[in-house]
Amino acid sequence: MSVIDYFIIFFFFFLLFLFLTCVFRQNCTLPCNVDPSSDTILLVHSYYEGRDQLGHQNQNFQNRTSLFLDQISRGNAYQLLKEVNIQDEGRCKCYTSTAINIYLTSISTPVSDIRIHQDGNRITCSSEGIYPQPELTWSTEPPSNINLDESIRVQQTEDQLYNISSSLKISDEYPDLIYSCTIRTRSSNRTETYKITGEKTRTNLNISLILNEMSHLFIFCLLYYFRRLKSKKSKYGTKSASEEK
Repeated sequence: MSVIDYFIIFFFFFLLFLFLTCVFRQNCTLPCNVDPSSDTILLVHSYYEGRDQLGHQNQNFQNRTSLFLDQISRGNAYQLLKEVNIQDEGRCKCYTSTAINIYLTSISTPVSDIRIHQDGNRITCSSEGIYPQPELTWSTEPPSNINLDESIRVQQTEDQLYNISSSLKISDEYPDLIYSCTIRTRSSNRTETYKITGEKTRTNLNISLILNEMSHLFIFCLLYYFRRLKSKKSKYGTKSASEEK
């Protein structure tokens, strides 16, 4: 078999499978081209004899599917799938009396929000409600030699969405870095930045030094007070003993 034959087979295979991405909890239109003169039967939604036939519809799709009836006469048996969920992902087929259309549906929840915050000497990046499973990477500007391979925590919710988070230890060697956190899936990505300033680091250091000096001063005052108190007691005790004599 020649290279051209393989290319033709691949080309027709590609035409047979249509790829469609739907957004989680949004409505999604599933395409299907049919012969306008034929009856139409769709996966999870049946239509023939001029009306919907939903007696055998899967319960997971009840009240979630509908057809654009004004488009059927034009050969477009598009199906509206409402409130898409993760279970809707997979291979779908559109059957008609003259053809079979197969398309692969994938569900996506874009990375819409990234939160970065600093707690002490650590910086944390997190995002929630993502699908499919995301990836998280750190980078700095300007580029540095600090270790950015921190552990990443991924949790899956009851809705089969993903929450992801990661934290880094702030480097004392590079006090003026800009940290970037990127979270991506196969269909979306988002980046947020956080600037660590040397001034902020020095301020925190100065506060620590001041508190340390104050604690030493407090201890010194306590020792001085107790020594004075002990000295007074000794003095009064000696005076009382002299008066008794």
